[in-house]
Amino acid sequence: MARAIVQTPPSAQDIRSYRNQLHPDTPIRLGVISNPFSRTNARTRLNDRLLPRFLENRDNGINTRTLDDLDQALLTLLFKRQCNVLGLNGGDGTLHSGVNRLLALSNKLLQETGEALPLPHLLFLNGGTLNIVSRATGTKGNPARTVRSFVKQTTGKLLGQLETRELGLLKVDSEQQSTRYGFIFGSEVVANALEMYTLFGEGYTGLLRFMLELFAGYALNTRMWQEHGWKLDAPQSAVQVDQLAFTRYTCAVAATIDLSILKGVISALSVSEGSSGFFTKVLVAQDKGQILRLIPQLMTSIPTDAVKDFPEAQALKVHGSYTLDGECFIDRRPGASQGSVTVTRAPFNIHAVRLD
Repeated sequence: MARAIVQTPPSAQDIRSYRNQLHPDTPIRLGVISNPFSRTNARTRLNDRLLPRFLENRDNGINTRTLDDLDQALLTLLFKRQCNVLGLNGGDGTLHSGVNRLLALSNKLLQETGEALPLPHLLFLNGGTLNIVSRATGTKGNPARTVRSFVKQTTGKLLGQLETRELGLLKVDSEQQSTRYGFIFGSEVVANALEMYTLFGEGYTGLLRFMLELFAGYALNTRMWQEHGWKLDAPQSAVQVDQLAFTRYTCAVAATIDLSILKGVISALSVSEGSSGFFTKVLVAQDKGQILRLIPQLMTSIPTDAVKDFPEAQALKVHGSYTLDGECFIDRRPGASQGSVTVTRAPFNIHAVRLD
């Protein structure tokens, strides 16, 4: 993998020049940013050696280890390499960071130059653990295989011939965090559960161990449950979906993409394509024993009175910590306030390469 070249800030002319690369009659040019520490990429170094060989130019593949590396990689691939399709190779957190840094770059350049940076088409690769975001666009197989297939199918083709899907984004405004964008949001109990899940390893093996420990912990009051069970306590604050408030609930989830697990075999949430809002689920049950018994239904979208569905929600408001695309934003500092978190639909979409 190549390294990003430190770039001087793009000028208004540079941005206008890049805009030409997104014309439908422009040849497809793929660049890939990889996180070498994500699970699939870290488990085997084959991707580091093989993936760049499938690109038009090996320098169009860049490894990033820090957010500064990611920022430089974006500048390199967009303005030096003139890539109009950007592959993001990592887990859901990597894809989350890539999208947010790309949007931050666009906003920064607009403020500095007065020119809006058009976003490249995005190719999401399965370089992580659960790969929920990438699987929603039909990505299958490891990153090197996907890139090889993409290049083989698009060689000699124009950008306008590329099949894409418009993906909506959630806009998350928090009193404790800067505005962030993502595809899948979870309130505090969901964030806490994800944190607990990491104690048992990653991937589906870790998920299974976590689920078994939850059942055993609740039934037998194990040491793990004594230490971490409180993280699943229902919040004291209310949740509001549009104009409807629930004073008693355990957690809320919002998404603009399909939410599936076990490599897409089990669908927990399906979003209608072309939706102007986002899908929200609110778990109104609060008894932990009842919630544990409901887990099979919660994971498979089987209707239950304990869950309220809002397929076209416009706004969701909760309090406290949260998770976005698997990244947890948890603040347990003494005296930390349970600030409000508002989720809305971003006023723009991104174009993701469709592989299904």
